Amino acid sequence: MTRFHKTPVAIAAAFLLAAGAVAAGPGPGPGSGFGKGHPGAGGPPGPAMMIEQALTEMRDKLALDTSQQVQWQAAVDQSRAAHQQARSMRDEAKAKIDAELAKAEPDLAALAVTLDAVEEQGRALRKSSRDAWLRLYATMRADQKALVRDAVKARLDRVSHFRERMHGAGFGRTPS
Repeated sequence: MTRFHKTPVAIAAAFLLAAGAVAAGPGPGPGSGFGKGHPGAGGPPGPAMMIEQALTEMRDKLALDTSQQVQWQAAVDQSRAAHQQARSMRDEAKAKIDAELAKAEPDLAALAVTLDAVEEQGRALRKSSRDAWLRLYATMRADQKALVRDAVKARLDRVSHFRERMHGAGFGRTPS
């Protein structure tokens, strides 16, 4: 009987964990910790963030012309707006989840619908931010694109080496 009694609690806990992961959205916005003017910080970056971060790190080396600087500002503004919208979505989702879990018999299907909606909205926000940075990249000269390419390659190499170290160190494995 104890096992069945704890099952709804375990399911609710799993939903809360999923809510935290899914509702995270595009991550923290500009100026939130990595460095001055960094447009996206916190947590491991996904592929969409790779472009944004590479461009941000390279800004001084890119020698942007006037029209590219306008595109740059548009991309920063888009990233900030997406971050603010994602934060609002996370707050709304948390309120809905908390309200549902406060009920004697929470509707877990409703929680799943809420989490799915937040995930889809977050994906759309990340895509719109990425697309703004890609529009900037499309305006670049060949020498600027080469700098960005090299920065992305270096980032991917660091991620690859990090993963190799983590897997080689036995992280996630039980000791024998």
